[in-house]
Amino acid sequence: MLKTRVITAIIALIVMLSVFLLGNPHFMRLFFTLLVGIGTFEISTMIFPRIYSMFSASHEATPPPFLRPLVIGMSCVLFAGSAYTQGYGVSVMMLGLLGSLLFGIFIAPEIDLSFGAGAGILVCLVYGAFPWLAIWELYKLAPDSRYIFLLCTIVWCGDTGAYFAGRSLGKHKLAPRMSPNKTWEGSVGGIIASVAGASVFKGFYGEQMVDWPIIIICAVLGGALGQLGDLAESTFKRFSGVKDSGKIFPGHGGFLDRVDGLLFAAPAIWFILYQFGI
Repeated sequence: MLKTRVITAIIALIVMLSVFLLGNPHFMRLFFTLLVGIGTFEISTMIFPRIYSMFSASHEATPPPFLRPLVIGMSCVLFAGSAYTQGYGVSVMMLGLLGSLLFGIFIAPEIDLSFGAGAGILVCLVYGAFPWLAIWELYKLAPDSRYIFLLCTIVWCGDTGAYFAGRSLGKHKLAPRMSPNKTWEGSVGGIIASVAGASVFKGFYGEQMVDWPIIIICAVLGGALGQLGDLAESTFKRFSGVKDSGKIFPGHGGFLDRVDGLLFAAPAIWFILYQFGI
């Protein structure tokens, strides 16, 4: 199992570095759209069977076969439409969300199920597409994807720090209902690791990055929100009764299992950089 995890991690790292360092903007739009589709596939596969079972009168209903492909398509169109239409992204998002909500309401045969289906579609679109718009904006901030690498450094250093701090020092449960093994001590250790990782990153780039106060703010807020993203993903999985969001990465689980923290941290880091840094 460990060997599989290491091999998968190495391959994923090589692919990520190659894409973000060598890909041109047109390719990156397509690449991000693909990631949106994969994430929406996983979240829709998790939650829709549970929603239809919970909200139907018989508690035995199953999602129609066209629902998941349609939601994936909606999510990809929502992202691509916003990324390609300069100045009209907000309009595209608003129309997409309202249209999707109406679609969810009208496809279900029961009132309770209409509410559940509409809410499920909104969750899939908001979770599957919106954070990638922030990551796309981070990509556009610098030609070598440095701010995406900063995001990954903050979140993944935080994950590693939280794991080891929690194992060695953890005593007080952070959110036992969502993730019983996470502790406050691990959370603090994770944020410290996020700051340390961002500091090393800033030291490597020097004056080519934003100033130190902005880096530290990004690290603290991004590290905290990355942990909240992990808790949100745990909640979705517990609601759906699954261990992993998918099986796309051998030994690591699903795509969302690997990027859940990035999805929550990216909008905050982009906002800080956009408003105060760049």
